[in-house]
Formats: sequence, structure tokens, C-alpha cells
Amino acid sequence: MILLSFTACDPSAILGPQAGNADKYNLRVSYHRGSCYGRCEVYTLNLYDNGLLLFQGERFTDRPGTWQKNIDRRKIVALLDSFQRADFPNYPRSFRGEIPDAPTVTMTYYDAAGTGYETSFKDFAPKELQDLDASLARLAHLPDYRQVSDTIRGLIRRPVASQERQEIIVQLADGVTAEAWIIAYGKQNVALKNRISPNSAYYLITADPNVMAAEELLDFLRKDPSVLSAQLNREVGPR
Repeated sequence: MILLSFTACDPSAILGPQAGNADKYNLRVSYHRGSCYGRCEVYTLNLYDNGLLLFQGERFTDRPGTWQKNIDRRKIVALLDSFQRADFPNYPRSFRGEIPDAPTVTMTYYDAAGTGYETSFKDFAPKELQDLDASLARLAHLPDYRQVSDTIRGLIRRPVASQERQEIIVQLADGVTAEAWIIAYGKQNVALKNRISPNSAYYLITADPNVMAAEELLDFLRKDPSVLSAQLNREVGPR
């Protein structure tokens, strides 16, 4: 009774980290499985460095609403080591998939300094991302989650690091005016930087990988009848 009287205002002292205090904790991973054309389970799992797992079920799940579970912090540390070894700072914002109706998996990793790196994929991703996907799905389906609410509570969205603009060299077809052509790519935040040389059909454009991954944009450009070729502007070194 004495112990309870001292901790009555702070249940986390006995029960561990609580969902109600999640915005005060260090969020390290946010994992979201999106919808597909069928009955795919849609949910978000947030992992905190103190061992709190916060599950938010949206559709086609046995746990709709907000649920929580506490696990050994050593398991979180081991998983974060795998995240740190992955290449999140250099991953594109999204990987191109081949199966349109596959669910989109979105992972946001926050490093020890709190900087967030986000990437998403459908059916294709590097092996380390596939392994992390499997590990997070297992955590999401552990038994003994405790329901906190039958609704999904709003959480503070941590900022995600912006990737630097990338340069692409395009060769335009005869008669195409670069200044007029670039307008069609306004939604992708593509900008015309300069012409490679005064009389050439090659132009340097800049792309925003935070809007569309460069690899995906290159596919769009190469299908454009006004574009004869498109390639990333990379540094050329001795062979």
C-alpha cells in the first residue's frame, strides 16, 4: 500500500513505460504496413528506446485501436544495431516495386541524435530492409498486447531528414523547348538548372528525392517521347 501511494500518480514506475506518455519518450522506429487490393492488415508499430511498443490497428486486424506492450530493452538495442548497420541515410524515399497491389511498407528510423530517415517499398527492397521488415512484423504480432483505446490516438510526428537534390542529365528531342517541357514535371519538383553546352540538346535538371526517388523519376523520363536519354549526373573518375 505504501508503494502504491508513492506511485499512484505515475503508473510507469510499476508497470513500465505507458502509451499515454509516448510523446515524451524517444521514438526510434516507426513501421507502417499499408493497404492492398485485398484484405491486408493495416497498422502502425512504433518502437521506443525504453522498450515500449505501441501498436495502432487500422483495418483488417485482430487489434483495432491503440495497444501497448513492454519488452526487454535489450531486444530493442539489438534491433537498433541492425537499423544502424543499414544504409537509411542513403536509401531513396521509395523503392520501385513490380507488384502494384502489394502493400506498401514504410519505415522511419530515428538515430540516437533524433534525426529521422524514411523509406518505403512494396515487393522489392535490399535484404537488410526485408530482414528488418520481418523482425518488426514479429514484434507487431507478439501476444499479450494490452488495449489502451478503441481509437487511434494522434502522436507527434517527428521530422524526417530531407535528402539533397540530385542532378540528372537529359537529352531532349529536336524541337523540344526545355523551359516549356520542364513545366510538366512541376508535381515532381523537377527544375531546369542549365544547358550543358550552347548548341547541344543535353540539359542538366535537378530532382527532389523527397518527392520521388531518382530511379523512379528516370523511368518516367525515359518513357517521355520528348526525352531521348536520361541518366544521373555522376562524378567521372579514371578507369
